[in-house]
Amino acid sequence: MINLSFRLYNPSKVIEKNNLYRVNETETVKFIEQHQSAKEIVNMEIVLRKGQYGIYANEYRRPGTEKEGCKTTDVLACIIDENNKKIRSIVFDVKSNISAFSDNLMRDEAMITAINEVHDFVEQIHAELLHKESFLIYYKDAGYIEQEHVGIVTKSFEPEKFRAVAQKLERLISEEKKNISTLVSLKLKNSIRPYEPEIKTLYNFADKKIIIHEREYPLQVYILQKANSTDYEITIKWMIQ
Repeated sequence: MINLSFRLYNPSKVIEKNNLYRVNETETVKFIEQHQSAKEIVNMEIVLRKGQYGIYANEYRRPGTEKEGCKTTDVLACIIDENNKKIRSIVFDVKSNISAFSDNLMRDEAMITAINEVHDFVEQIHAELLHKESFLIYYKDAGYIEQEHVGIVTKSFEPEKFRAVAQKLERLISEEKKNISTLVSLKLKNSIRPYEPEIKTLYNFADKKIIIHEREYPLQVYILQKANSTDYEITIKWMIQ
């Protein structure tokens, strides 16, 4: 197998974005999403056994890709089992509160906000899977089998709210097609109709799954817990079982 170049993970040093780090022993790698007066903390516990090592990155993108317009996720993590030629990987993004939009979907563009949030998240996951494949392809060529996971870390995940957005969007587009009134029809055509392809994506998201090129990925949902008056935190244990 072609040897890949990694930085060696050192818990005393800051992780630089867009670099692959090799983790040689069980470690808890901390990711922090810093806001002005609060933060979300993910403790990525990479648990290793004999013959295994980890790969970790923040906002990783394939070398040779332009940063502008290139989406990534906050975290990419893999465990490589050299003895059994297995890989367990995950890509996930931290969203402060993916369900924060108003229940009144017609107020303050709440519906459009929700649609765009889900659309952008799926695009991030899709892009990061491609970035990950750009180096895991060498392992797969050598006979490794990957168990692939995708996830979201957030304070709240309310499936019924996303299902309500899908249902509302579906209903509005149906009414627009019936041309219920000239004024309403024009408004819907300009603001809602372009989002018609997102209906299925929203239903899938509500069911905790993502479809990319007809392949279904179960969505792992990790809920942040309040750590103190301002911060939220979660620990994710990652290992090959």
